[in-house]
Amino acid sequence: MGLVATNLGIIIGHCVIAVPIVFVILLTTFKGYDWRLNDVSLTLGASKLQTWRKVALPLMKGGLVAGFITGFLQSFEELTVALFVGGGLKTTLPRQMWDSINLQATPVIAAASVIVLLIVLVFFAAMELAQIKRGAKKG
Repeated sequence: MGLVATNLGIIIGHCVIAVPIVFVILLTTFKGYDWRLNDVSLTLGASKLQTWRKVALPLMKGGLVAGFITGFLQSFEELTVALFVGGGLKTTLPRQMWDSINLQATPVIAAASVIVLLIVLVFFAAMELAQIKRGAKKG
C-alpha cells in the first residue's frame, strides 16, 4: 500500500492503536449520559447547537477529556508503530530515544525521559483534578 516510511502510515498506525482505547472510554461516557436531557432542552426552546453546547458537552466533558488524554498518551509513547511503519526513515520521539539508548549512552536520554515523564504526570494530574471537580459538583 506504500505506507511504510510515510507520515500518513505513522498517523494511521497511531490511530489504529489509540482509537479502540478512546472508543471504550467514550462508549462508557455515552452510556451513562441521559439522552432525554437533549429532548427536554429542545422542548424548552433551545436549538440543537445550544443543546449540545450547554447541556450535552458539559455533562460529557469528563469522559471526553479522559478519552483525549488517554489516546494522546497511548500515541505519544508508542514505539512499535515508529519502528515498523517508520521503515527506519521516519523518527518520532520514542524512536529517537530507542535509537539513542541502543547506540550511545548520553545524558540527553535521561533528560528526555524526565520530560516525557513530566508530560505524562501532568496529563494524569489533569484527569484526576477533572474527576475530583466532577465528584465535588455531584456531591
